[in-house]
Amino acid sequence: MGLTIGLTGHTNGFGKYIKTACENLGHNVIGFSTTNGYHFPEDIDEIFKHNCDVIINNTEFSTTQVNIALLAHYRGVKCINIGSKITEAKVAKQYYSMKNNKIALKMFSETNGQKYLTWGFTKGHWILKNNPQLLETISVEDAAQEVVNELDSI
Repeated sequence: MGLTIGLTGHTNGFGKYIKTACENLGHNVIGFSTTNGYHFPEDIDEIFKHNCDVIINNTEFSTTQVNIALLAHYRGVKCINIGSKITEAKVAKQYYSMKNNKIALKMFSETNGQKYLTWGFTKGHWILKNNPQLLETISVEDAAQEVVNELDSI
């Protein structure tokens, strides 16, 4: 029997690929996003009402990822944080808070022994205009597999 995995941001983008990869290996995935009634940051505590073996922290809303990582740490729940190479990007002022949230998540992960995984951006992403060095060549399927590989240590 597989793990019970809590996954934020599970219905769109990268989260959709993570969910599929985990389910294909027999894991039970409990998704948390607006599409199934969870609104962050208000509903962060709801995640921890489920008996999850691990949280895959993939949401992109405000400081929600940092708060989830913090709560997982204090509650003793394993947490894999999905970061962003925005931490290495030159960005306009309107994206400073997005960049700073990812920097805080990365620092918290490193300080508290949580896994922090990150990749660059796919072709066509707005951030590549001023940061072409952040173009990612790995496929989303292979990146999702890297997340799944981390579950072996849980």
